[in-house]
Amino acid sequence: MSIYVLRSDNLVKIGFSDDLRTRVHSVIAAVPIPVEFVGHMPGGREVEAHLHSVFSKQLFSGEWFVETELMRQVFETILTARLPDLPERERRDRLAQRQGQKDLSFEVQKAAQSAWPHKKAAQRVSALSAALGWKLSRTKDFYYADDRMSLRGLEQKQVEEWLLKDKEAAA
Repeated sequence: MSIYVLRSDNLVKIGFSDDLRTRVHSVIAAVPIPVEFVGHMPGGREVEAHLHSVFSKQLFSGEWFVETELMRQVFETILTARLPDLPERERRDRLAQRQGQKDLSFEVQKAAQSAWPHKKAAQRVSALSAALGWKLSRTKDFYYADDRMSLRGLEQKQVEEWLLKDKEAAA
């Protein structure tokens, strides 16, 4: 278990999690304003509760506190300022997943060239977007195998079904 601290403007969130990376990323994604990772340290509910009680006078809402200079000093002293590296197996799994997605993107490019041979690449992306029912920007990121893009399970299924239909039409 880990204690983590996030900052947004003059507010800090003090929380804990069994899955530090996932929790930090989910909070950052859920909050509609910029949030930055301050740091983490070992600890569970008891340590979190202790920190909440120490800073109770600065409580803003829930686990969010108005940051003070004392908090900054404490956090600089006790927290590790970066997320831990991914375990080797998880890093390999992500690399394999990313490579599999790139391979699928290239397969889709070939199929789109075959399906729409007289169209330019941008027109093929637009046609693919319509065929999949995706936003054009998402289709473009997938089509060109953007590293920042990750397919959701439903999207992968849609792509595989589209490829199947394309192969059946070509046969």
